[in-house]
Amino acid sequence: MEGFPRPVLLVSRCLEFDNVRYNGQKVSSPIVRDLMQFADMKIVCPEVEIGLGVPRETLRIVRINGEHRLIQTKGGLDFTERMNSFAEKFLDELGEVDGFIFKGLSPSMGLGNVKVYGKAEMSPVVERSSGFFAGHVIDRYHGYPMEESERLLNVHIRHHFLTSLYAFADFRQIKNQGSMDLLMDFHRKNVFLFMSYSPLLLDKMSGLISGTESEKMVFDEYTSLLKEMLRKPGSEVLKIETAKKMLLTSGDKDNNEILFFDNMLRRFSENRISWDAVIEVLRMFSFRTLGEESHKDRFLYPYPEELKAPVDESRGKDYWDNEWNKE
Repeated sequence: MEGFPRPVLLVSRCLEFDNVRYNGQKVSSPIVRDLMQFADMKIVCPEVEIGLGVPRETLRIVRINGEHRLIQTKGGLDFTERMNSFAEKFLDELGEVDGFIFKGLSPSMGLGNVKVYGKAEMSPVVERSSGFFAGHVIDRYHGYPMEESERLLNVHIRHHFLTSLYAFADFRQIKNQGSMDLLMDFHRKNVFLFMSYSPLLLDKMSGLISGTESEKMVFDEYTSLLKEMLRKPGSEVLKIETAKKMLLTSGDKDNNEILFFDNMLRRFSENRISWDAVIEVLRMFSFRTLGEESHKDRFLYPYPEELKAPVDESRGKDYWDNEWNKE
């Protein structure tokens, strides 16, 4: 199977690594565990890095005179400047990175939906925001794959995140080499994937790499288009249309096979079969035509198979082990 790059991830240190949460615990994260053998991880706990102990009094984002401040609930100490200074210095020295997985709802690491209070204690929530450290990441790495660990429990969010992460990792290696030949190869193996996200942006990318601009301009503009392309998944209609187009390019098929596949797509649109079932059939047709070369296509193989979420985690459970069903 086509080899995949090793993505570089920045991960909240409390996710599977160390007991550094405010309560002295760490947090279970299935996707972080799964990625450990496939990615290079950089970890950080900003609250510990700015000198707060474990365990520690909780921090809150508090709106004071229209400005967000990072306040410790007991004692009212203000850590805003210290956190901002640490975040800037840390990100200046971070180096290459392809994506981010953070602890949700954290006043330092939450990417969104973090509570903002009117006062440090005994106050209602007045708005929602990103955490202080995460806010700096969002500003610097806008468009990069980033998610909260809790949201990645959802199979659809997990699939999109992994798809984007591996596309960014692959592109980073190509961009570092500055090779137009490698860029065109990257584009070819992502054509159907990008088609399922945005045909309009795909056309812009295709025109860009076939134009006469300088290599630097091409890579810079392609980077911007890639960020826009992978910001969120395409529609269900686009996925179905892309699957149809891929089928037509995968060699000769008789009418019965085409009708069978059309029926599969209809059942998928009615939510009666999964998208994975559609992809498996496409993989079969593609392999019949291209052999091992079919494994290069990122619409069919966007990331390592070992990272796919379990289809049915309770499949082995015996639901008939009960008193009324015993002999």
